[in-house]
Amino acid sequence: MDEREIRRLIRNLAIELVLYGILVVAYFVVVLELLSEPLTRLFHNDLTLYAFAGLGLIVAQGVLLDAATSFLLDRLGLGRLE
Repeated sequence: MDEREIRRLIRNLAIELVLYGILVVAYFVVVLELLSEPLTRLFHNDLTLYAFAGLGLIVAQGVLLDAATSFLLDRLGLGRLE
């Protein structure tokens, strides 16, 4: 890797971290507003189903954040280094 590729990698990493931060905060606010009460009821009524719902939310968050970040990086013209 030459210096130019290293700079590009660091720049893309910084942009990706900022995008992830913004998307995670937005996701947290949406989940907190929309799902806090149903998840609380689910926790008190059926702990096993609550655990599976939590795992589902974690997986969905990871997939959606990766897809959204990849889309935004492609739109900004910041290709990934291979």
